[in-house]
Amino acid sequence: MCARDRCPPFGREANETLWLSKPLKGPAATDPWLYQCWRKKHHSTTMNMTLNQPLDNATLEGLVSPLTTTALPILYLLVFVVSVPCNLLSVILLGFYTKRKTSTVIFAINLSIADLLYSAFLPFQVSYHFSGNDWHFGPGLCGISTVAFYCNMQCSILLTCAIALERYFGVVHAVRSRHWHSPTKALLVCLLIWTLVLIVQTPMMCRDLTIHVDQLSITTCFDVIPRNLFGGRNLTYFYFAALLLLFYATPLAIFLWCYCAVSRGLRQSLEDAGDRLSRKHTLLMVRVAMLCFVMCYLPNVILQALHMVYRMRGKSLYTYYKFSLGINSLNCCFDPFVYYLASRDFRQTVWKVLRPSQCCATGETEEPYSSNQSERACMAHVMHHNSD
Repeated sequence: MCARDRCPPFGREANETLWLSKPLKGPAATDPWLYQCWRKKHHSTTMNMTLNQPLDNATLEGLVSPLTTTALPILYLLVFVVSVPCNLLSVILLGFYTKRKTSTVIFAINLSIADLLYSAFLPFQVSYHFSGNDWHFGPGLCGISTVAFYCNMQCSILLTCAIALERYFGVVHAVRSRHWHSPTKALLVCLLIWTLVLIVQTPMMCRDLTIHVDQLSITTCFDVIPRNLFGGRNLTYFYFAALLLLFYATPLAIFLWCYCAVSRGLRQSLEDAGDRLSRKHTLLMVRVAMLCFVMCYLPNVILQALHMVYRMRGKSLYTYYKFSLGINSLNCCFDPFVYYLASRDFRQTVWKVLRPSQCCATGETEEPYSSNQSERACMAHVMHHNSD
């Protein structure tokens, strides 16, 4: 029988955990009997995956940190309340009330769907974190909600990147790319993005992502990850490093490069006085889009990369990385408002649906400028310049 009722809250490096564990300090690190005693007393078979070794103090502090148990779920709840109705309205307006289904509209519809699906699964995250990072919905729903959470987030990033590329070719290379812009090709790109993300997330669908932590009497969902999740430590690290590069770092770099080139192209192309107001509006919207994207995604990219490096040295930034996911989710709230400010057609459609009687009585009011007008003016200027 064990001589102690409780095992100390520290342990040898939990070699089954990827994100949170670090080397053990204390008596259990040098006392095999004490460690075996803890295993016999605390080993649980209530879940499919249970830690065979205790977590260290830093890990336990991260799992009970107010940043993940209070601040993060409040942020997710705010995003859910704002994002779901706004993106649902965007899907309806863009899909059913917009007559001209341009390539930009196709991308925007898919982006709104990705944001909507992402936000729809946030209540599971809210409940999980408010419960002290204790998952109550079973391994199956943990896997589904986790895959849906990251799948739609990655789709949103890639679709935003696709919109940036389309704007880049439409403004900077207007003549050479005028045959590329079609709803059919945009739809094919969207299907490719969804397919790619689903394929990449397939390994996660086939695994139990819940871990029972006896020291806290909680069951985590994708917070404590086995090192051998994909058959080996190196393969697991490679998988998450590839995700970071493919779905975060690369799209962010492409996005920034495209919109910097678009801003430069607009400044160089729209030189006549009649287009100055339109140019200022378009440049403002480009900067707003860049600011929203960088503010939401850059902290997550930096912290995820730093955390992976820190884990290789036995340290952890997981609590801050986890909170950066909440900041990341704010982009779902910004997207519909960017549509509204950037597109005159979208604004007119919103007012037609929300206030049809006033629209019918007063008629549509033409606005003095819009981003669509600016892009058309820029394209016309470039085409005229190339024809001379």
